[in-house]
Amino acid sequence: MKKTLPKNALVILVIYCLTMMLSPLLWQLLKNNDLYYPLVTLINGSGACLMIWYTRLHASDRSDQLKTTLPKEGLYLLLGLLLLFFCQWGGPLFEQLFFASPRFSANTSYLLAVYHKYPYYLLTIVIFLPVMEEFVFRKVLFKDLALFSDPLLAAFVSSLLFSLAHQDGHYLTYLLIGLVLCYVYTKTDRLRDPIIMHCLMNLTILLLA
Repeated sequence: MKKTLPKNALVILVIYCLTMMLSPLLWQLLKNNDLYYPLVTLINGSGACLMIWYTRLHASDRSDQLKTTLPKEGLYLLLGLLLLFFCQWGGPLFEQLFFASPRFSANTSYLLAVYHKYPYYLLTIVIFLPVMEEFVFRKVLFKDLALFSDPLLAAFVSSLLFSLAHQDGHYLTYLLIGLVLCYVYTKTDRLRDPIIMHCLMNLTILLLA
């Protein structure tokens, strides 16, 4: 049977690209204007909602194909979160020791600065961006493309692209985070699990910082 890319994969990629392109475009139009961050929050929220809505609209009933029971899913979630926090701690430390990278993420510093000035931006950091990134990097660039390639290769490529997308120099840390999210997604076959992990990770980083 010939394998085909799910119909919603291209739509998800288009929504993500448009959302990411609108933010810098707005910045050029609204530099130092207080309307910028509310609009970006609205755009990101719309992008996340569109992905969820379109995916559910075109989803097939896979209730008999799910890989795990709820208790097992909970265990994988817990294991995944522990691995994520280890990556968040160990990745930057390794990069600092061997590559002289700064200990703190420039991307995290920027998000913290925005959040402190515009508290509602918490929605973007903790919900909207994680949702969109999991749809793109885990569902499309890992799960869907794994239909045509080795799953390990798909996990590595999607995690590498996830790392490069953050553009702050901590490539190993984000690569490891991406691989952990791919692993849990593979084990549970539920996209909600990497989404929950990603959201909780971002929230914890904000609270600790």
